[in-house]
Amino acid sequence: MNYVGQSGRPITTRHKGHIRYIKNNNPASAYAVRILNNRHEYGTTENKLQLITPCRKSSKMNHWENMYIQIYRQYSKLKEEQQFNEPNPLFEYAQPPHTLRDSTQQDRQQRGTHDNNTDR
Repeated sequence: MNYVGQSGRPITTRHKGHIRYIKNNNPASAYAVRILNNRHEYGTTENKLQLITPCRKSSKMNHWENMYIQIYRQYSKLKEEQQFNEPNPLFEYAQPPHTLRDSTQQDRQQRGTHDNNTDR
C-alpha cells in the first residue's frame, strides 16, 4: 500500500525528518505515527520513498497530490487512513505512474484475472 504526500524540500530531507520523529516518538508526523502505532519497519529513503512527479513548490503541488491520491485510490493501492477529497472527474482520465500500472498488472496475474486495458 502507498501513501501520497508532497514536500517543497528534497525527498531525502523530508525522510530524515520523519525518521527523527520516529526515533523521538514524536506524533508531529503522520508517517511517524503510522510507523509507531502499527510497528512497521522503516528503511532508507531509496527503499521507502519514490518521487512521482517533480515540480516547483506552488499550488500545483496540491493538484498533483490530489490527482495521485485519486488514482491510487482507484487502483486500491492507497493506505486507508489517507485523506481523500471528493473525486475529480478530470482525474479519471489521468494515466497512473508506470510503477502503479506494473504492480497492478502483476497483482491481477497472481490472482488469475486479466484486464484488456493493461495489454497495450
